[in-house]
Amino acid sequence: MDDKRLERIFVLFPAMKKFWQAFAGNLSGGQKQMLAISRAIVEPRKLLLVDEPTKGLAPAIIQAMIEAFRELKRETTLLVVEQNFHFARSLGDAVAVMDSGRIVHRGRMAELAADEALQQRLLGLSLDTHQ
Repeated sequence: MDDKRLERIFVLFPAMKKFWQAFAGNLSGGQKQMLAISRAIVEPRKLLLVDEPTKGLAPAIIQAMIEAFRELKRETTLLVVEQNFHFARSLGDAVAVMDSGRIVHRGRMAELAADEALQQRLLGLSLDTHQ
């Protein structure tokens, strides 16, 4: 990997500087997630599909992921499947809510985030109560 691409990854995930040469099996869950995303973006992509990037991660690592994904969003299209409402709301422009494999709602994330009644109906809870 050339230095320019490695530096880009370190900008997105500063913590990677500490463990980028470590064996993946010795990494924590958050470190493994950063490594997986770094591997996916080492080459420029027009579209990045990401499934549950925050699953099992500590809040501090989730915040770092939000910052990294905001930066990625400037250069590529992201399609993210995520159950962490704070993460989804922080990044999402559009939203599709699925239930049993069917899309039961689609629209703008800002509209869902602003409508507690819709959140309650679709999700059974309010996004504001789950940060």
